[in-house]
Amino acid sequence: MKDLADENPTLADKIMAIMASGNDLDEQNKKVEAKALYQQAWDLLPEPKLEWSPLSSWVTGSFFNLHFDNGDFKAAEPWAQKTLDGRESDIDTGPLINLGMVFFELGKPTEAYKYFDEAHGFGKARAFQERPKKYLNFYLDEKKKSH
Repeated sequence: MKDLADENPTLADKIMAIMASGNDLDEQNKKVEAKALYQQAWDLLPEPKLEWSPLSSWVTGSFFNLHFDNGDFKAAEPWAQKTLDGRESDIDTGPLINLGMVFFELGKPTEAYKYFDEAHGFGKARAFQERPKKYLNFYLDEKKKSH
């Protein structure tokens, strides 16, 4: 992973300011405006985009949250995958839980179980903290069945 703040601090500052504004708009329920700023920040990230952590994680995570919170799970899926692909540590369970939640909501229990199981392997029930209980309950029920 590379840190854009080290290689191009001016660009990093610009992206951080855009993301902060986007997050503020998202919190004010101005989703269209927030999404436009997230896209602007994403477009400014140099290629390969996922290697510029923590900025790439911030952008992909914000896109994921925006879509997921709006119930647009199909649009949330690729951003959840990008967040997973760009994570800095294999024991970061958040992106695994995010993908599991997306697949759960899309009615794909096999895929949901796969990501929840991987997250549970690292963090046990802690991996599901601050998430709706239905996801941990689904995982534990499925685990009892046959997995």
